[in-house]
Amino acid sequence: MKFTSIGIPALDEQMGGGIQKGSTVLVMGSPGSGAEFFAKQFASAGQETVTYFTSTERDEDVLAVMREYGWRTDLKIVNVGSKYYENVLAKKLEVSRFRQEGVTLGDIRRFREQDSLKEENFLTFLAYEISKLSPPFRAVINSLDFYLENYESSEVLMAMRTIKAHTQHSESVTLMTMLKGVHESRIQSSIEDLADVILELDREKVAHEFKKYIIVQKVRNRPAMVGIIPCLFDKTGIRPA
Repeated sequence: MKFTSIGIPALDEQMGGGIQKGSTVLVMGSPGSGAEFFAKQFASAGQETVTYFTSTERDEDVLAVMREYGWRTDLKIVNVGSKYYENVLAKKLEVSRFRQEGVTLGDIRRFREQDSLKEENFLTFLAYEISKLSPPFRAVINSLDFYLENYESSEVLMAMRTIKAHTQHSESVTLMTMLKGVHESRIQSSIEDLADVILELDREKVAHEFKKYIIVQKVRNRPAMVGIIPCLFDKTGIRPA
């Protein structure tokens, strides 16, 4: 087997040498658990070319974190969130403004009809952009929640299968983040089934502090690798406690 680092040496060791090339990794956690931070540490590891798809952050914020922790900044950032704002939200705001200014419903409908012809499918865009990446690549999708909120779950699963197939065929790695317990259990189970590796970031309050853990829930074909690693978040990133 060929392996590449996940970005945390203790986690690589727990998983028998890192993640197998060709793997799709799912990182889950509650809000504030550190999944976005984990995604950046993952992006900084390995020798592959890195493409970071974000729907929640500005480019400069991603790069600021990478610089703060001394991580690599030679990554390509594809900001789906900015595209969504420009192509969808900004136009909805314009329609609202038209209504306030007394434009007729007929005018608004015509505006929407013209707009719908040009509206971009961001899920198709994501799958297409990843399919163009030259191997070996390291792709980060932060986060799946954006796509699950805006598209049918069946479409998201189909796009995930396409991304997984390209990742596997090219012996590359793709990491996706997702909030835990937010989506229907059926959808979450289907996404978990597609992933080769599942990691959960968890925390518990003990006295006046939070104890944090990385839970290795699944490593495809290597069930002995599952386990729990106590961890800390410090100035070097995520490391074992």
